[in-house]
Amino acid sequence: MDGAALDSLAVDGLAADKVTETTATIWQAGSLRRVRRSMRAFTPWTDLWSRSGWLVQAHCSTGQARLLDPFGAVLASGLAGDCIALAARVARPAGCRRAVVLLHGLGHHTGGLARVAAALADHGFAVANLGYASLRQPLEAHARAASSAARALFEDGAAEVAFVGHSLGGLVARAAMARAGEDGWRAGRLLLLGSPARGAGIARAVAALPPYRALTGACGQAVTPAGAALVPVPDCRGIGVVAGGTGGRGYNPLLPGDNDGIVTVAETRLPECEDGFALVRARHTPLAASDGAIRAAIGFLELGRLAA
Repeated sequence: MDGAALDSLAVDGLAADKVTETTATIWQAGSLRRVRRSMRAFTPWTDLWSRSGWLVQAHCSTGQARLLDPFGAVLASGLAGDCIALAARVARPAGCRRAVVLLHGLGHHTGGLARVAAALADHGFAVANLGYASLRQPLEAHARAASSAARALFEDGAAEVAFVGHSLGGLVARAAMARAGEDGWRAGRLLLLGSPARGAGIARAVAALPPYRALTGACGQAVTPAGAALVPVPDCRGIGVVAGGTGGRGYNPLLPGDNDGIVTVAETRLPECEDGFALVRARHTPLAASDGAIRAAIGFLELGRLAA
């Protein structure tokens, strides 16, 4: 083999090594981002107030509040009322007559509903995609916080405030909207995405296990049939239900009937209260970011209709 051929092989080898190194770096960066997103599920902070990217959060253990600007920088900390008062002065009014609060599920974070949030913002809604310490506090505490955020949107000029809740977030949304009259805001429509409206049998099966109880806390019990039965169904402009499934035997053969792998279609239904139902071919977690969920959110919140 001549020198030119050897040089060519050497260059090709270096190029291949460089590609391999770059690919590994990209994969590691992607993995790190996924880990960071997953860790957000364990946050001790719950959003109490949201406007134009500004947030007021409260720590679930200490009650200490903080004000964050749209870039995530902490500008102030102290009592919740003081932080909210400051936020109301510095945050730009949303200027929207339509507003919606989005609530993720148990052990999840705001990234799960980010696509729905962006789509609704593009359609003229003031959107509060709230994070909350789902693994650390009971459902009632999350409902109070979500209602506080809804009141802020109402005070900012919204004629009413709608809710979209995925999984546990649907139960939190129900409890929050039931507080609307007491807390001084007007409830709009409610869209439930894969929410165990009747409780999840799979949660009932593991509810007594110490690891499950330790990891999920009080909200792990709220998604059981017994827990969900205690959550009120609010008097609002309408309730839409979206379930994940295959249209057949479902994703999990151990669950009865069609299901999204975690919640059965039957468990999502509120037959005497719902104003629309749609089935989306998706598993439980991806359902929140699916095209079907986006279409449902826009169609139901704007027109009160869901495609069958």
